[in-house]
Amino acid sequence: MNVNDALTPVGNREEVALAAAQNGALGSPPDAKVNILLVDDRPDKLLALEAILSSLNQNLIQVHSGKEALRRLLKLDFAVILLDVSMPGMDGFETAALIRKRINSEHTPIIFITAIGNSENHIAKGYQLGAVDYMLAPIIPEILRTKVSVFVELYKKTELIQRQAEELRRDIAARQRAEEQISQLNQQLEQRVVALTEINRELEAFSYSISHDLRAPLRSMSSFAQAVLEDEGGKMSSQGLDYAKRIARSAKYMDTLLHDLLTYSRLTREETPPSSIRLEDIVNDVLTLVEGEIRSRGTSVEIVSPLGSVFAHLPTLKQILANLIGNGLKFVAPDRPSRLRISTSREQGFVRLWVEDNGIGIAPEHQQKIFGLFQRLHDAQTYPGTGIGLALVRKGAERMGGRAGVESNPGQGSRFWVDLPSMASANGE
Repeated sequence: MNVNDALTPVGNREEVALAAAQNGALGSPPDAKVNILLVDDRPDKLLALEAILSSLNQNLIQVHSGKEALRRLLKLDFAVILLDVSMPGMDGFETAALIRKRINSEHTPIIFITAIGNSENHIAKGYQLGAVDYMLAPIIPEILRTKVSVFVELYKKTELIQRQAEELRRDIAARQRAEEQISQLNQQLEQRVVALTEINRELEAFSYSISHDLRAPLRSMSSFAQAVLEDEGGKMSSQGLDYAKRIARSAKYMDTLLHDLLTYSRLTREETPPSSIRLEDIVNDVLTLVEGEIRSRGTSVEIVSPLGSVFAHLPTLKQILANLIGNGLKFVAPDRPSRLRISTSREQGFVRLWVEDNGIGIAPEHQQKIFGLFQRLHDAQTYPGTGIGLALVRKGAERMGGRAGVESNPGQGSRFWVDLPSMASANGE
């Protein structure tokens, strides 16, 4: 015990200890001090106990009677109680009995300390009241200190377990709340997906119906305009002839646009059952269809064989190739002989089909935009088209489990690519 502590009045030491004890209440950090209650009616014995236990560096609370001990137990929790048996008024046994009746202190360890060494009845009674130990005077300091330190460590570990359990309960509660929120959000998302799917289905059906129904009057318009040009063209003024030609061109453009819309709508609605396809075969088929245009433009075509095989839907793949080859023939500067190069490379589980041209190229900021519906970068007079072709390419690739993209720079041509499932991946290899 420190000399200054010995000179400090008992009342002041108790006030300091009580303040420290309140800072070391349940729920404190693991390194916080715990409370030890010393109960004895004799100040000299309390000082002796304090001197023995001061090296434990815990909060030592001194009281002089059983009643005062009970009052302290109403406010604080203790790791262990050292209780004198022989006290005037309420002795140690009565105090222990009342301590055990309180829920918060019914399991608090009690060590009885007494000078009565020849009464086995006292010892038996102490254990019946829930004492964990019974020490007789004269007390051996090392033994008392060791026993008290065990209960201090046990109390700290119990506190730690309680804190961890509380944190775990909070974590579980927070996780449950988060899971409930996620479940609610998932339900809302599913409802929105169902609603959007239904809206898309209705829009697709409407688009298909309108596109299909509009083609009949357009064909009539185109036919009559052509008849007027053929039968009455020689009698018409130059202005009237120009108007009739514009009507015929507009009708033809509208018919092409509606045809492309119907193709896109069918691609979205219809099933696309895949099969094994040799790419050389389908590339040659498509090139045969545009052979006249290739010849008229003087385009050189290079096929880097072997192209390999893919697992795809034949009509959809033909549509994709036709659009990519058509773009390669169309978007070329007038003063430059056009070139096409068709090749493949192997990606993980996919065959990447490349269609390269030496055309006008595409700026990086437009390379995603061009795959949307009705997205055009040039006027229809310079480079005719409906703005649906590349949307068909991307939609078709996605329907077959693949992707589509482009690598390009202005004036340096474009390298369009389409990823298609390889035969090995389709067979689970």
